[in-house]
Amino acid sequence: MFFAMYQNACFMEQAGTERRFSSSLSGLRLVNIILKKEGKEQTMKKLLGILLIVTIIMSLGVSAFAETAPEDEYPARFDLRDYGVVTPVKSQSPWGSCWSFGGIAAAESSILTTLGMTNEEYKAKTGQDFDLSEKHLLWFATHPITELTDPKQVGEGLYNSMEEDNPNAIYNSGGGTVFVTTLFSSGVGPVPEEYFPYQGAEELTETQYVDKYYEEMKPYLRSVYSQDPDMTVEDAVALVHEQPEKYEELFGEVSEKGYLDSTAEELTVEQVDEAYLAWYKAVMKRNGDAFSVRDDWTIPYSDENGRSNRDIYAGFTLVDGNILPSLMIKDSEGKWLAVNDAGVRAVKSELLQGRAVCAGFKADKSRPGEATTVGYMNTDTWAHYTFEDVPQSHAICIVGWDDNYSKDNFNPDHKPPADGAWLVKNSWGSETDYVTLPNGTVVGKDTWGIEDADGKHTGYFYISYYDKTLNNAETMVFDTDLLMEGTDMGVWMYDYMPSSYAFETGVETKDQSADVLKTANVFVNDTGSDVRLYSVSTKTASPRARVVYSLYLLNDGAQNPEDGKLLDRKVGYYEYAGFHRQKLNGEITIKDGETLAIVAEESVVNADGEKLYEYAVNTAPTEKTAEALETLQYGVAVVNKGESFLYEDGQWKDWSDALAEAEQESAGDGFSLKEAVAVDNFSIKAYVLRDAA
Repeated sequence: MFFAMYQNACFMEQAGTERRFSSSLSGLRLVNIILKKEGKEQTMKKLLGILLIVTIIMSLGVSAFAETAPEDEYPARFDLRDYGVVTPVKSQSPWGSCWSFGGIAAAESSILTTLGMTNEEYKAKTGQDFDLSEKHLLWFATHPITELTDPKQVGEGLYNSMEEDNPNAIYNSGGGTVFVTTLFSSGVGPVPEEYFPYQGAEELTETQYVDKYYEEMKPYLRSVYSQDPDMTVEDAVALVHEQPEKYEELFGEVSEKGYLDSTAEELTVEQVDEAYLAWYKAVMKRNGDAFSVRDDWTIPYSDENGRSNRDIYAGFTLVDGNILPSLMIKDSEGKWLAVNDAGVRAVKSELLQGRAVCAGFKADKSRPGEATTVGYMNTDTWAHYTFEDVPQSHAICIVGWDDNYSKDNFNPDHKPPADGAWLVKNSWGSETDYVTLPNGTVVGKDTWGIEDADGKHTGYFYISYYDKTLNNAETMVFDTDLLMEGTDMGVWMYDYMPSSYAFETGVETKDQSADVLKTANVFVNDTGSDVRLYSVSTKTASPRARVVYSLYLLNDGAQNPEDGKLLDRKVGYYEYAGFHRQKLNGEITIKDGETLAIVAEESVVNADGEKLYEYAVNTAPTEKTAEALETLQYGVAVVNKGESFLYEDGQWKDWSDALAEAEQESAGDGFSLKEAVAVDNFSIKAYVLRDAA
């Protein structure tokens, strides 16, 4: 058995009633809408009403977007905003959480397309923009699961080595789109913003926080505005009394801007502190205030009633998490060579179908408020071109393109080789989309991005087709098919740990001359209820994959995942790698106590016409490896016997045994696979329905 591990930098910024029952053996979660707070019920009723109506409309095949476009017939310019499915620009400030904003922005556009309505139409029906929670996504995609979710997989997921000292550290530890699709493919989220708004527990902006905790903030304010870090404020005031000519030198802009209007002889420490506070609040307001990093941003695993805050399903279920072809061609050393036309066509095709595209690139800065001197961005035209081979640092959402966007719009010292650019929605705020709190405080406002006809910054920019870092493009497809009145939806799964090794997977491929490769997951229904099997899913390793799903009801004492009655066989064809859910007819019932096996046989045909068998599995660095790499994030995988199985060399083998054998082989070479890499179960899932209690 062989795992090919990949490491590339991707967006890493140093950034009602719940009805639920658990299966101790199969990881079954059946969840319904959780109404988080008083006052949410009416909004959710509106949302559910829209979803149920839209489900009927969708069955008629109504769509405003083309299904496909011949590669030579793409328009020269396209903008999803013209179709009304792009939501307002948001601000990720105060955190380096761009990947969650890029992912949610793409999800919002995709779901609006699924619903067949514009954001304005949605707003007219609900009284608010279509707005999904970045906070819920970020928190639960990057935290291990608990017994509330799955008693047999407790502890599996991602960890942050700084979190013990600073629970908020997770918001700055970075991530990738696969974190988004891993969570959403598990039947969790996305959820409305109002359930978990992007703010701390006290809902305080930074200016509100310094007002409330002024005494606590004094040392910080003094350190920020002191012109001499080795001199206390008391000493500085005393020195000014003796040497008035040092007034400006010691208090700098705080004095120059008029926040200190006392004479040098009458100056007091209290006046200096008040000046520091006033100056700090003015800076915050001028830059666009943000909710304070000093507040508590954690999300408890359970709510006040002991119900899981993670396992919330709001009607939108992921069908496809598409990993698009690379946007660039690289040489053997990983250096940029050329634009990859296949990647460009894929992004355009997805946009034409109403799906915004999240991707990563190297930005001048990776978060709001940072200084920039690199020169990738022309801030007169808001045109970006990374002209050198450097790691990615920021995630964004592509919403359009312009083939004729002139190369002369970019910085004159570093122009791309030709015209053409992507239109990008960023997450650093704007002057056109922002929030005004009841007390008049403005949040999310920033003078960043392309100016509109009124001269206001919109939060959008262009990035050249030839950017040397733009890559890792992904899209999401959602459906409301699992939202059925009178039923609960659940997911049987074992793969809770996202791939964070470059957000790619360990892959094994064999050619047709070898035995076929197959993977399987086995689930025991010990929930106390019968369930209907509605759909199954897997994660494909390559584009243009063919997957044969074989569903078995296993015999008592079955020796392998095919030792039983074949219930159904389904074939799926997937244009792109990634998570894919295959719908069934919904007529298969798994009775309480019965065991289901889902066998997935994945194959592709290469350029030479050869049939290759393959599979993918999520991998992440262990804590030891993360320490060696000096990264904050590491993974833990829980692989128990009887969960996942691999068919290789003509026989079935328990995946836990296969991993143990791989560990022995690596030990013989003086290397410990187990200590270096966390390897998860296979990403094979069953989506089931049962009658609501």
